[in-house]
Formats: sequence, structure tokens, C-alpha cells
Amino acid sequence: MKYMGHKGKMLPVLGEILLEFSSTSQKIADPFCGSAAVSWFLAENTDKIVISGDIQSFAVARASSVIERTVAFDPLPMLSRWFERARESVNAVASHFPNHLRSIEPNLTDPSKIKEVVSQSRNFCHDVLPVVFCNFEGKWPISKAYGGYYYSPVQALVFDALRQTLPKKSSEKKVALAALVEAVSRAAAAPGHTAQPFQPTESSAKYIIEAWLRDPWDLIRSSTLEIAARAARTRGKGIVGNFSKTISLLQDGDLVFADPPYSGVHYSRFYHALETITRGIEFSPEGRGRYPSITDRPSSAFSKKSESKVAAKNLLQACSDKKVTLVLTFPTFGASNGLTAKDFIDTGKSLFSKVHLEEVRSDFSTLGGNKKHRQARQICNESILCFVP
Repeated sequence: MKYMGHKGKMLPVLGEILLEFSSTSQKIADPFCGSAAVSWFLAENTDKIVISGDIQSFAVARASSVIERTVAFDPLPMLSRWFERARESVNAVASHFPNHLRSIEPNLTDPSKIKEVVSQSRNFCHDVLPVVFCNFEGKWPISKAYGGYYYSPVQALVFDALRQTLPKKSSEKKVALAALVEAVSRAAAAPGHTAQPFQPTESSAKYIIEAWLRDPWDLIRSSTLEIAARAARTRGKGIVGNFSKTISLLQDGDLVFADPPYSGVHYSRFYHALETITRGIEFSPEGRGRYPSITDRPSSAFSKKSESKVAAKNLLQACSDKKVTLVLTFPTFGASNGLTAKDFIDTGKSLFSKVHLEEVRSDFSTLGGNKKHRQARQICNESILCFVP
């Protein structure tokens, strides 16, 4: 899954450090779990209780799909039953149209007509489908907010149907929901995020067509197979909430891995579609990005330049008070939220007995770079800071 600040590529170095510092811990907290790459690594490679937290529900859902299970399983029987229920829902909606799904699926054969096709799709999802949905129970947030924008009308309908018909068994539901989040991320007609969709221009036509032709059933199947094959060595716990909520569950001698936000823009602006599919709640979209209201989106003090230094101090203080070791990653020379690795070091020196620093070269997503201003990925120096009580 594309995610800003994804630490998967750093695991060869970062993973060794975390394994070393966790050797005497009972629990490991990952309070900014994001893509869950580190949480999954720790759950699979240690016998510690991994506690994954984040203010975004989709991040915790993704982490929980592995850390809260200790047994891998064959998901094919579950997929068969789940798909059957979802297809019944899709077909029930499609039966209200003379040509069934063909009435819903846009004609994407002519890129020169992309503006007309997108406009028709948006009108269909805004004006026609909601009338049909009145005949059914359940919520249809992807179709109503994002149909014709990030997803084709059929893709959106399928995602809603899959969300409504999730398996009931806890372990299966966790895997299915995480796979659904992955599929929604991979299918989006957008540059790696959902800050705003590709606009229906001549230059973007090929990207919209490519995205709208992605098969949601195939995306779900492949993601489910991958996630179900993984499992934790010891059952962990996922928590939606601020970092303090996660760290509060630790004891003297435990370990925290923290990868706090480095953007001056709230991450919820980039990942609201993933949050929407996780929560399954309808809303009135706003702006070109089709966001929920700012009051309904998760926000972090780390993403407010005026509050980021206080947030950094509070994180360090929380770990110091708990007498836990903290391993923290952050861009060495600063980020758009106004923080640098040095800010953490300067504050941490008075709260911890030892501070270790290691630097690695890493590339990170700018989530939508453009040729004029920046590349979609940039190389930077990343600091791995180890604060020992």
C-alpha cells in the first residue's frame, strides 16, 4: 500500500535495531502504525505483544489483521462466501436497470471522450444511484462520495457491497477489511493518494481509464491471500487513538517505535477514502478531493506547525514517564511541519540517560509530485534515534 513515510524499505537496518532493543521487553508499541509495515515485522519476528495505534482507523484495521491473529489460514472458502454475498447485493442494484451492469459501467474505449464519460459517471452516482439505494438497507459511502471521481460506478458499487457483507467471524473480518482497504488504495484514480482524483483531461485520460479498468474482485483476492498467510507469534492489540493512549498500556522496560507525522498537512487529507471504507459511514463530500468535513477527519498536533514542537515534547515525555526505550525515525534535516531530528535530540537529552543516532539514506513519497516542482519520490537522510531511560 502506498503510504507517506512508509518504513518498509528501512527494515533491513531499522528492524535489526528494534530487535536488539526489544530483547528484554514484554510489549512493543507502534503508536503511529500507518502502513503497518513495522507492526507486522515485529509481530512476525518477535514473541512480544505488539500494540499498534493510530488516529486513523484504516491504519489500525490494517495492523490488526496480522498482529491480532496467531494462525495463518486459507482464505479461499471465506472469499467464496463473501464474494457470493457481495455479488448478490451488486446484482440486486443492477437489476433496477434495463441492461443490468452494462447500464452502470462507463464506456472507456475512446480516451478523447473522457470528459464526457467522467461527467456522466459522476451524475449517475450523484443523481441516479442514490434513488435506487433507497430500496436497500445499508450504507453506500464509496458510491455516493467517490463514484465517478476516484472509482468507476461499478468499482464503487462493488466496494460498497463488499463492505456491507464482510465476514462475521472476527479473524476473517479483520483480514477481509484490511484487504478491502488495500484494494481501495490500489484502485484509486489518483496519484498515490486521495487528496484529489485525476481530472478528466486529455493528458490524464490514460490514467483514469487504467484505474477504472482495475478489477476490484481481483484486487481483493490478491490482498486477502497475502494478508491471511501472515500471523503474529504472540497476539497483539490494535488501538484507534492518540499516541498517549497506546503508550499508556506499557510498563517499565518496554519498547516504543515512533514514526510521527512529518507533513504540515493532516494525513487524513490524503487517506480519507481508506478511512471511509473502514468506517463505512456516509458523509457529505467537500472540495475537489471529496473530503469529509475537517471536523470529521482525524487530526494530529504533529501536522500543525504551531503545535508540532509541543507534540514532540509530549511524546518524549510520555515515554520518559513510562521508563520505556524509544526508537524514533524522522527526516534528519527537517520536514514541512517545522520539526527536525535535532529537535527530538535536544529535548530528549534531558529526559533520557542515553541518546543514540544512526542515519540512513531513504526515499519517501511526496504524494503527488509533479514535473515542475518535485518528483513523486525524493531521497532524504533519515535519522533513527534511540532514547534509553
